[in-house]
Amino acid sequence: MQQNTYLCILTMQQTVGGATAIGTFADTIKPSPRMTRADIYEKARGELTRLRPELTDGIVLFFALDNDQL
Repeated sequence: MQQNTYLCILTMQQTVGGATAIGTFADTIKPSPRMTRADIYEKARGELTRLRPELTDGIVLFFALDNDQL
């Protein structure tokens, strides 16, 4: 059975040296058959903090995972 494609959006915030850093990950994801919603959340969080290390240990302001098909 073919997996659907999902739109994943994750926004995080972290205070760094008195300034506020905010970043958003937004991409489509085609999960493997055994992936869970939590797996996708961790994948998105990992990708965002890889690209923006200052957001590591930051708080999540927004997370959405929706079927990308209209």
